[in-house]
Amino acid sequence: MKIAFVNQPFDRILPPLQNSVGVCTYGLARPLAKFANVIVYGSRDLHKDAPQDLITDGIRFRFLPSRARERILFTLHRKLNMSGVPISRAITAASAYPSFVREVAMELRKERCDVIHIQNFSQYVPAIRAQNPHAKIVYQQHAEWLPQHNYPRLARRFQDVDLFATVSDFLGDTARRHFPMLADRLATIHNGIDPEEFRREKDYRAANSGRNKRILYAGNVSPSKGVHVLLAAFKRVVERYPDVRLDIAGSHFSYPLLDMFSSEDEAAIASVKPWYAPNYAARIKALLSLAPKDAGSYAFRLKASLSPELAAKVSFLGQLPHAELTDRYAEADIFVFPPINQEGFGLPPLEAMAAGTPVVATRSGGIVETVRDGETGLLVAKNDAQALAEAIIQLLDNDALRESMGRAARARALGHFTWDRIAERAYAIYESLSVPVPV
Repeated sequence: MKIAFVNQPFDRILPPLQNSVGVCTYGLARPLAKFANVIVYGSRDLHKDAPQDLITDGIRFRFLPSRARERILFTLHRKLNMSGVPISRAITAASAYPSFVREVAMELRKERCDVIHIQNFSQYVPAIRAQNPHAKIVYQQHAEWLPQHNYPRLARRFQDVDLFATVSDFLGDTARRHFPMLADRLATIHNGIDPEEFRREKDYRAANSGRNKRILYAGNVSPSKGVHVLLAAFKRVVERYPDVRLDIAGSHFSYPLLDMFSSEDEAAIASVKPWYAPNYAARIKALLSLAPKDAGSYAFRLKASLSPELAAKVSFLGQLPHAELTDRYAEADIFVFPPINQEGFGLPPLEAMAAGTPVVATRSGGIVETVRDGETGLLVAKNDAQALAEAIIQLLDNDALRESMGRAARARALGHFTWDRIAERAYAIYESLSVPVPV
């Protein structure tokens, strides 16, 4: 079988610095390449150090360039979305990288693939279907954004897919509710972890030996991820445990407000909107080198909100190479993941579980499918700093509970969510769809 993955133009696919969808493409493609011919398409702009045509781990990677004009227009569109301008959403706009997808579609036509797996960009479906009428198209959604977008436009695109895949049952239920015509074309292909990256056994004895405890967050530093709620909770935790430390790992990139929350979720939007309000004065100062480059950003405002005493206990690490991040997972006593929006899957909690670290997270979307409340961690209500702090303190209070949950978390992650297992399911789904492409 010949399988192609088509990524968003802003996905970093190759390690060490991958974004979440890039991690998932790479993770799924590697085991599939053991028993299929796999091609992965991505943006040349984000892989300038790699050859345009690269074969590694049995996968053929094709990195195609996009036009500068299209990159600028998409960035401007997203910035307008970020500012709350009521225009179409950049993430589903037909104008997003049209020449890039046309080139990918024509290459796919020459490759004559059995299955074309499109990651998250629904606007790619019509162009790829037009050039590849005999291929089976799998469209996979990674985030919960259906309620915020143009239903008729999406419905027309989804008519051309043979399978609508999601990364969680939660997203599948959302798709079924909003697009009933997809009911018989839905499947869940979860995200996973590579067990080789998590071979390190957590040393619980050393962790419980009286050293200062460490809390870790990993993910985008964006208002929708609730990092400000975590900092409010951490302030309460420090009152009980003055020596505790908090590490925040992840790129300082904020997703547009209206991409991340349904318009019906008025309370969540109202609570997070101040963090999205643009600070033009700070940005102008940054452009004039009169302030740090990130002045006015969410991360900058988070740092500015901390007292000197609290700031000394919080480290903003930025985006880390994945190998370093896995070490951080293992070294942390507790992993905290507090999104306010509905999380499509939540890969960082699963990775922390694989490292043997108990998780405190919000009951957000697909997170409840990986983190088992009271067994592998603790789940709390979204946007509730007090509940988040109480859960963290409950684990800090009890060494035995942290260890038992950490061991259960590792067993669950390695037993149910390895990429090998996910790839077996994906291949079975492809086989059920696929017929040989006519010569």
